[in-house]
Amino acid sequence: MNRMKNLLKDQIIIDGLQYCNWNRELFEDVWTAGFTAIHVTLVYWENTEESFKKFDEWGKRIKDNQDIISHAKGVNDILTAKKNNKVAFIFGFQNSAPINNDIFLIEKFYTRGLRFMQLTYNNQTALGGGCYEQNDSGVSRFGKNVIEEMNRLGIVVDLSHAGKKTCLDAIKFSSKPVAISHANPLFFHNSIRNIDNEVLKELSKKNGFIGLSLYPLHLKDHGDCRLEDYCMMIHQLINMIGDDCIGIGSDLCKNWKDEVLLWMRNGKWTKKLDYGESTVKSLKWPEQPKWFEKGSDIINLYEALIKSGIKEKTVINIMGLNWLNFMKNNFSE
Repeated sequence: MNRMKNLLKDQIIIDGLQYCNWNRELFEDVWTAGFTAIHVTLVYWENTEESFKKFDEWGKRIKDNQDIISHAKGVNDILTAKKNNKVAFIFGFQNSAPINNDIFLIEKFYTRGLRFMQLTYNNQTALGGGCYEQNDSGVSRFGKNVIEEMNRLGIVVDLSHAGKKTCLDAIKFSSKPVAISHANPLFFHNSIRNIDNEVLKELSKKNGFIGLSLYPLHLKDHGDCRLEDYCMMIHQLINMIGDDCIGIGSDLCKNWKDEVLLWMRNGKWTKKLDYGESTVKSLKWPEQPKWFEKGSDIINLYEALIKSGIKEKTVINIMGLNWLNFMKNNFSE
């Protein structure tokens, strides 16, 4: 185990999305594990003013823990952090709500470090249709302009919570490769949030990217998902779209109270309780698989993928190098 941990320390390890209530313990966990970079969620339903405050909060976190973490605005920052034995954190929005129909705000957020933005979070937005909508509108006129502006600046177009038509439109309209930062193939588990074969194939044709999720509701058998089954999913996906557009986007949510889950699902858009995909109508966080309960458990997946027969070089790519190469094609230095 120690040999494996040391090996990961020497590699590029990137998680394409986490949403944790970060503290020193969680920072030390991913730092000790050898993570190179993590894309973190700053915003779900927050308005413009609230969103700018999130950057201030993260600035303080980074200053208070600057011995082991740093903020990355580009690939050079990620590589510098690796050289200095720090974990680089990349900022992202899981919704387009903060831009409030104002395309000029995108550049303002960019200057603060925004590098990923989802067009939608489950629901219809001014940019496109969410995966929970009965009728997916596709990318709107405004959405096309926002995608163009994101391409110009170097902000990744993230389609993780978008509907199928919106995904296909965005893949077509974007001049840069787009990402689905945290989801799984629909063939693995029939979740509203998971992605069907047509979208996956179109994504790969334009050098897009999928970060595979470890959030229980995106997994076969949820928290009881077997590590072996997860590895077989990756085998099938490699056979379908190749191995260079696949990474990990764990969607790990740690250290939050249950009411934060309520905020994620309901925001301010409904007075009724929305349970998302929880079939038991639960307002509690679903239990993680035992083999991935914290960031440093990424070692379990690394070992299992090699054991499953995937070449070590390919596994190393999936663990982070693929994400790094994707970011090189998106970020502006």
